[in-house]
Amino acid sequence: MRRLIPVLSIALAALVAGCGTNSGDNAASAPNPSPSKLDPVATVQQAMDRALSGTLAMDASVKAGPNAITMTGKMDPVAKTLLVTGKMPEPIEARLIADVAYIKADSLDGDKPWMKLDLTKLKPGSSLRQSFDLKSQTGIVGGIVSAQEVGGGRYTGTADLGKAAAAASRDGGMREGIESSAKLAKDPKAIPFEATVDADGRLTALSYTIATKTLGDLVTELGMSGFGEPVTVTAPPAKDTEAAAEEMYKYF
Repeated sequence: MRRLIPVLSIALAALVAGCGTNSGDNAASAPNPSPSKLDPVATVQQAMDRALSGTLAMDASVKAGPNAITMTGKMDPVAKTLLVTGKMPEPIEARLIADVAYIKADSLDGDKPWMKLDLTKLKPGSSLRQSFDLKSQTGIVGGIVSAQEVGGGRYTGTADLGKAAAAASRDGGMREGIESSAKLAKDPKAIPFEATVDADGRLTALSYTIATKTLGDLVTELGMSGFGEPVTVTAPPAKDTEAAAEEMYKYF
């Protein structure tokens, strides 16, 4: 169990990486200038806000050398619900309903298929809590320092992990997570990214590469779609669920 949870934290953080900016506002709550009237940096940042103003589907992969984690998920950032399936490399499924998370994986300890976590019992800086905290995710988007449009709604540029950390919420340990990534990066002030914005001003793709000092290149790729489509997440059957051991809340 201890082996799986840190990996799960990284994977789920990657799935929602880049979500939002330091404002924490719902993009649909106030009109924004059309993308054509914004500079490229603001275009990408507001495109992420628009993408997260309601329900959406997301595909993600995180690659480090020959190792890869792949995830597919649906989420409702407003209702705080999330459904994720993936391989890392073993199959895994995670569900979030408000402050309760359910995790299913072969390597989890326990007699039942699903482990139930009360996120409010995790430490404030917990990496696992951060992974499920949709509102606090800012990823690299809050730290974008340069961007240029290269055609077809595509943008390229760089992000500063230090600025991203400063823009991140303190809730859920997201700021600490970005700071940890910055310490691993060879050049945390110049993380290259590519993004795609659709005709409605929503971010549909984001990829970025963190060249690390010891782990090689850490490549994250995200794709977003299914905007506005219903997202229904239900708890697993009670007979298949058991509460996480208390040590989970001590270590994660």
